[in-house]
Amino acid sequence: MKMFANSQKSKFAKTVIASAMFIALAGCSATQSASTAPEVDVSNAKMEFVRSVEGIQEYTLANGMKVLLYPDSAQPKTLVNITYRVGSVHENYGETGMAHLLEHMLFKGSTSFKDIDKEFNKRGMRVNATTWLDRTNYFELFEYDEKNLEWALGMEADRMVNATFTKEQLESEMTVVRNEMERGENSPFRMLSSRLSSMAYLWHNYANSTIGARSDVENFPFEKLREFYARHYRPDNAVLTLAGRFDKEKAMALIEQTFGKLAQPETPIQPLYTVEPTQDGEREVNLRRTGDVPMIAATYHVPSALHEDTPALQVLAKVLSDSARGRLQKDMVETGLSTGAFAYSYLLKQPSTFTVLAQGSKGVNTEEMEQKLISMVEDLNSNTLSEEEVATAKAAILKETEESLRNVTGVGMELSEFIAMGDYRYIFYFRDLVEKVTAEDVQRVADQYFVASNRTLGRFIPTKDPVRAEISEAKDISEILADYKGRKAVEGGEVYDNSVDNVVARLQEFEWATGTQVSVYPKKLRAGEVHIAMTFPVGDVDSFKAYEADWSMLGGLLFSGSQKYSKEDIASKLDALKASVRISTGTVGEINVSVKAVKENLDETLNFVQEVMANPTFDETEIEIDRKAMITSLEMNRSEPQSVAVRALSKSLDATEKGHPLAFKTIDEEIEGLNDVTQKRLMLLHKALFDTSNGFVSVVGDVDPATVSKALESRFASFKGTVDFTEMTDELNDVSGLDMWLETPDKANAQLYIAHVIDLNPQHPDYHAAFIANQIFGGSGFASRLMQRIRVKEGYSYGTGSGLSLQYDEERGMYYMSAIAAPENMKLVVEAYKEEVQKVIDNGFTEKEVADAIDGALKSQRVTWSSEAFIARMLNNNKQLDRNILWFKEYQDKLEQVDVASVNAAFAKHIARKDLNIFAAGDWAKVNAK
Repeated sequence: MKMFANSQKSKFAKTVIASAMFIALAGCSATQSASTAPEVDVSNAKMEFVRSVEGIQEYTLANGMKVLLYPDSAQPKTLVNITYRVGSVHENYGETGMAHLLEHMLFKGSTSFKDIDKEFNKRGMRVNATTWLDRTNYFELFEYDEKNLEWALGMEADRMVNATFTKEQLESEMTVVRNEMERGENSPFRMLSSRLSSMAYLWHNYANSTIGARSDVENFPFEKLREFYARHYRPDNAVLTLAGRFDKEKAMALIEQTFGKLAQPETPIQPLYTVEPTQDGEREVNLRRTGDVPMIAATYHVPSALHEDTPALQVLAKVLSDSARGRLQKDMVETGLSTGAFAYSYLLKQPSTFTVLAQGSKGVNTEEMEQKLISMVEDLNSNTLSEEEVATAKAAILKETEESLRNVTGVGMELSEFIAMGDYRYIFYFRDLVEKVTAEDVQRVADQYFVASNRTLGRFIPTKDPVRAEISEAKDISEILADYKGRKAVEGGEVYDNSVDNVVARLQEFEWATGTQVSVYPKKLRAGEVHIAMTFPVGDVDSFKAYEADWSMLGGLLFSGSQKYSKEDIASKLDALKASVRISTGTVGEINVSVKAVKENLDETLNFVQEVMANPTFDETEIEIDRKAMITSLEMNRSEPQSVAVRALSKSLDATEKGHPLAFKTIDEEIEGLNDVTQKRLMLLHKALFDTSNGFVSVVGDVDPATVSKALESRFASFKGTVDFTEMTDELNDVSGLDMWLETPDKANAQLYIAHVIDLNPQHPDYHAAFIANQIFGGSGFASRLMQRIRVKEGYSYGTGSGLSLQYDEERGMYYMSAIAAPENMKLVVEAYKEEVQKVIDNGFTEKEVADAIDGALKSQRVTWSSEAFIARMLNNNKQLDRNILWFKEYQDKLEQVDVASVNAAFAKHIARKDLNIFAAGDWAKVNAK
């Protein structure tokens, strides 16, 4: 079970980190009652058509609400996304953090929709909400179902005006929000970014972090939150986006019946009027906190996203920060001045900022790095930009934009940012503006805005004639877009859902002379997209011993140059091909290749991938750049609670013999391995282990199966290493009663894992019941018992949950629980966990819990299957495991047959343990001192 190898390749680490991200991003839930908002006559609530732009149909309701319909019947899923034009910028004095806290409170339910968190889970919906400077959005993504759509629209309309959160619920949420604050305080980058904003702005609310000031969040009166809600949550301040699959006529009727009946308030929306004055001198902020790696950043004021100069500024950000061709990479990272550097500028409705940042090395003076970083932007007039640099940057931005616009539900989410700017059409118009940017435009904006007096970083320097960066006013967006029509909508994919039966009906299989097995699923995808996944098992124990670090670096270094292409050429070629390619050697014993291409460029893309894989140069400079970056990342992890706890867990549960390629390694051992990597070693490893014999290849897209198999075989079947493949396995240590509380000084947040080994895999008779037991207990977000107890009821943790880490073909796996919390609350989290386990043992789960968990799991799986990239990976995985695709149908059938008795028995057998293994990392010394 390849679960506890080095941190950069540990499947467990990836599993629990992804789990923690999901938990942290989940919404909130509760129930109460409140007065109902006024309604209007539905007969006056008809949707009025406004315009259609590139496939998006715009409507308005009489109450001032805007509706965007973005249909794509080829998508078997539906996105409901509602964007409110309210964010932290709208908070008054003493109200910082209110927009974000209100986002939490809207998951407490509304007059007609109670226990919405449980409804989300029962319906298999993927839900979340986010708050940013100019907007807040709430969304539900689900398998298309008319009843689900009706419920989602009704719920969003009701909580727009009838949210029922109470003072008691606000108080119980305080610990959760404080926990979220503390989680951000663990990140040096987040804290430095926050300090830069607060120093760069004197008066404008962009100075304030969205999370807010602790004193405001903890002390503002409940009535103020209610007033804020009433002031901003209203139909004429919202835009509803419905994307993916839906029946247009039925959807419009539902929207009219739900949102259309809401009355428009008589009081108009209050406009913002604070204008940030022109900065009149350099500013500096120093942040002193625990950590290992220094960072330097410089921030400059720039115009709003609507300003004519902004497209050129975005192109400049790409010129500077492109990871392969950017000036910061070439002049700072590759010269050894920095271990990482990048530039970014947020697209905001009002004047924004442009930031350049460099990361140093542990214990190395940063003075030279700081001066070089500043000169990179402020001396561009003496180091002018070339047409080639600008053209390359534009191609990269436009490729990224085109790629994102292929996904209708993804665009539905991204529209929130442009709605916040004033009009969704700006997403297309801005793309058009980027195409027109010239090198002269970029040089002009650089000269205008990147001047010393507009910099937040440095020192006060008396200057006789100070240079000012005047931020001129952007035109009104209605004037900008007055005659804008957009382009022709991209070609849609066919309506053919990825069910087991549908995949089997079209699936064609081939085998190359080398033994590699190929699966092709022909299907017409949006904009001619084609997905290819390739997995090649390679090597044996002896070939990888002492070469684990070399292997971990090898895959990434393939993109640093080949005999035919330089690193810069590789990045530019991908942009020109409109392709995304990933070659990973992160797992010892495997080469994994994923390709996302467009049909018209498929042959050329395959030629490119073959060249990159076959003829790497492993340039010594590039090796050193990657080595420094990886070592820096490891050094940063020494004091991070999550990393410390994960490593303690991995070491404790790993029974693999020391020296084995899959055995646990300490940070020092990993760094030692990285320091041994050389060009010669990489060349030898590539020659010995790059072998495509007995591999697995899958293709999903509008292709001829036999033709594409031959095309792939002609390019990739010739790879033949010198070492025969022999599968490697690691061993698990079934320990119990470990109680490890590890110190991470000066960290505001702590991390907990509870884990043990279980005799279970997806082929085991208990698997389906155990899966449902975990879903109910901790695996289903807010509906789970752990979240309801530890977050919702007690407010100890911002995020908690549990999971099963199992392999199909290995007898043993692992159960784990994770939680983040303030150090002083972590003992309480452990006690609450124990109590919840005992409740299940004593009383069991209910029939309704089991039924809802089964229904939610099945719906969630269907949403997962809507991803073509997933289908490609799944087909490969099936072949590698010698598993028939019909297993998934049997899985669904067996899941539906699970009953309460079997779920309770599986929980008692596999999940409940008296002698817990506890792995916790935090600032316990500070807690004890208090």
